[in-house]
Amino acid sequence: MAEPGRALVGFDFAFGYPADARLPAGRVLCARLAGLITDAADGANNRFAVAGALNREIQAACGGGFRGPFWGHPPGRRFPHLRPTRPRPFPAAVSDGRLIERRLASRGIQSPWKLFTRAAVGSQTLMGLPTVHRLLTDAALASRARLWPFDTRWDAAIAGDSIVIAELWPSLVDCRRQPYPIKDARQVAAARDWALDRPDEVARALACPPGLTAAEERTCRELEGWILGPDMCAQNA
Repeated sequence: MAEPGRALVGFDFAFGYPADARLPAGRVLCARLAGLITDAADGANNRFAVAGALNREIQAACGGGFRGPFWGHPPGRRFPHLRPTRPRPFPAAVSDGRLIERRLASRGIQSPWKLFTRAAVGSQTLMGLPTVHRLLTDAALASRARLWPFDTRWDAAIAGDSIVIAELWPSLVDCRRQPYPIKDARQVAAARDWALDRPDEVARALACPPGLTAAEERTCRELEGWILGPDMCAQNA
């Protein structure tokens, strides 16, 4: 990070929530979660309790009368305002995913509200965004760190020495040729190779996504975030 020049730092979890949930966005969301989440050295944390508290906040902001939208926790435990299974029907007042999740629904992407069981990403978001906050506010990095696309206006405000912190979904990258036995390792290596070997594609992927209305573009850029990946830049080609 101390080296000069532009750098890309990717994290495999959501950088935001559906706009209609009325939660903070961008740096404000990262800071909010950094103040709520406790993460002990032995791995103990309060993410399920925080999700329950956020559920209560979202319900109040959206008129109440529904469960969720966060759901999922280990069996045999109880948390106020958080149920172990998905609300059925899902509350009409809150979207089950951001615009990017709806665009990638056919690829099997998971809802940011899902906290537990197979392929859940919701817990990673709650635990990960405080780490993003620490990077954004680190004394050695703060002057260069930019949260994409919130700080960068897609690619319009990325300076030559920026450290661009972006949301990735490694499932967008073909990892079948990677030599590692564990799928996660293959995906991380494939995402790394894509970023290193195809800088022109990365540059296109950082630009404003195609096919968005003006209102959708503003929602994604200011409130929900987006996923950086080769499928996104292929649509920009």
